[in-house]
Amino acid sequence: MKKLTIIALLCSSILLTGCNNTSSKNAEVKEQPTEKNNSKSTPKTKEETSSGVKKANYYSYLDEVDRTNIQSSTVESFLMYDNTKPKSLQENTNAIFLARVISIDKADVDANLSETESNSILPDTYGKLEVLKNIEGTTDKEVSFIRSGGVIKEKDRFKNAEKEEVDKHNRLRAESGRPPITQSEDWVEVREDGDIELQAGEVYLFFATYSEERGAYILEGYQYGALLLEDDEQPISRTRSIPNEIGKTWKIKNASSGEEQDLGDYLKNELGIEMQEN
Repeated sequence: MKKLTIIALLCSSILLTGCNNTSSKNAEVKEQPTEKNNSKSTPKTKEETSSGVKKANYYSYLDEVDRTNIQSSTVESFLMYDNTKPKSLQENTNAIFLARVISIDKADVDANLSETESNSILPDTYGKLEVLKNIEGTTDKEVSFIRSGGVIKEKDRFKNAEKEEVDKHNRLRAESGRPPITQSEDWVEVREDGDIELQAGEVYLFFATYSEERGAYILEGYQYGALLLEDDEQPISRTRSIPNEIGKTWKIKNASSGEEQDLGDYLKNELGIEMQEN
């Protein structure tokens, strides 16, 4: 990774600090108080992806999570680069590719690091991607990914936290008659404010940095670095995979803002990458 991430968390009324290795860039994160999400429905996904492949062919651990009473926390990050600007994202990553989410396996707290090397309470989401087209850089056909944020059990979120942090939370929990945080089976969703949840089976334009230490691509930029590929006319699975060619009708969408752009125009105008539209 190019740089280590530095994260500061404010959880409820307690200021917590930790180091998160999800991003390859320096960042500072402030967390908003946790709230209950009483939604009785899970995020909607297409029964079939744009390629016509059934969603059942892909896996997400979130399909097995009861989300009717999940806790939700948002974080506000202060990155050392502007992730809202595509050129800035390009300069701070080493790979840009179109990839389908094969699986969303779990969320964990620095799962690839020993407990003595981490005290972070910001989870990462882990999974696998099928790289369909490299735009910049070269990758394997199937790669592992790590992305900041995720849905995790509260007890697992704090498993690497320093003892002082756990003790502070337990005192507050005891005052409200709740069990120790290390026994909590409650699920909590922790995400960057405005970020999206990846959907298994969907194709995205990703900005990523490969981490030798963690053996995976770190997906950068939150919702600005994971742009949904949309095209019912020319599905990517039915398009010839020739270098420097993309589908003529391919569009990308920021699922958070709803903004859509022509992929070719985005690559040319924002990143200076010219692709032939077939």
